[in-house]
Amino acid sequence: LDTAMIERVFCCLLIVFCLAEARVVFDNSQVFDEFDFKGQSTVIIVDLCGDSCHIYASITPESQKVASNLLFQLPKGFTSVADIAALVDPVTKQKQYLEVNNTASLTIMNANSQLDAGPVVIYVVKNYGIYRDAEIYEADGLNRPVSNIPQSMTVISARPFTLHQAPLDGPQAENAQGVYATMSGFDSVNQPVCPHLFSLIDGPFPGFTMEVNGPIISLMWNPAFQTPPGRLSATLAITNKRQLERAGFVGSPGYHGCGGKDPYRSSLYDVKSPFHAEITNLEPEDISLDVLTNTDADRAVLLKDADTGAYYIITNTNGNPITANFVNTKNLTIDWTPDGTYNTHFIARWSSNFLVRS
Repeated sequence: LDTAMIERVFCCLLIVFCLAEARVVFDNSQVFDEFDFKGQSTVIIVDLCGDSCHIYASITPESQKVASNLLFQLPKGFTSVADIAALVDPVTKQKQYLEVNNTASLTIMNANSQLDAGPVVIYVVKNYGIYRDAEIYEADGLNRPVSNIPQSMTVISARPFTLHQAPLDGPQAENAQGVYATMSGFDSVNQPVCPHLFSLIDGPFPGFTMEVNGPIISLMWNPAFQTPPGRLSATLAITNKRQLERAGFVGSPGYHGCGGKDPYRSSLYDVKSPFHAEITNLEPEDISLDVLTNTDADRAVLLKDADTGAYYIITNTNGNPITANFVNTKNLTIDWTPDGTYNTHFIARWSSNFLVRS
């Protein structure tokens, strides 16, 4: 083989290797998506299930058929991703899991024609006792009433979704609460690897709305406040139109902010169209935003006060967020142009400790 041919073969092998290793890897878990399976006859999970692991899954109605042909190879036979996604506790409505023990190398076989795959989320996490009380739900149909304060709560979905916590009413309406969230599984929500995309301590606690442009989010409530969260619910889809008076975040499709890790991917995420978000409020307020991005000047993140014209143009932050401050703002817009891949990204987080103007 000549040098040019060797280089081409090497590049092809490198591309295949990168695609096969695009799962999002945390210390005690891994998150898989459809692109981990497309074109792959097998996907192998090493180390997570050597002692014991739990496997959760989410699919869409349209991906039911292909998910039925993604098969975990177990000592007693095969279990499909579709079967795991259907596991739900009939009383609590929490997602249930497939438990795998003593399997150092776990194989997932792709039995689809042409090695196809569709929108899917698979969350594989080590079965440690410290996670025993973690709650996990499917976004579609989530309706958790006011009850106790969960150790942590994770919501997964193969489609982008919007998570709501209602404010409390009655005797607890004036009580304070504290909560933070990361776009990771429950094993990483209190670890430094992922930033708190949402963080709020307030009383009375106003509740929240989080638009999740990805497959998973986990929350923890500050145990120093003994008031349980209000009713939690979710709706499928996001609008990128948010209320300014609440802490929150908005970001590019699949980006989680976790340093050095691949983004989440899905054929349902739009990484080609210009991104536009609106954050508005009836009354003017001061707002502070932290922006994390790796984009260059041609694809900068533009933050703009639609009323005054004040703006920030933010490019590569080199892993450290840049703060943008707006005063007396009612209509804030965020614009960004993706490059058609998952190579560029951004996250903008705003805090709730700004002043309400009269």
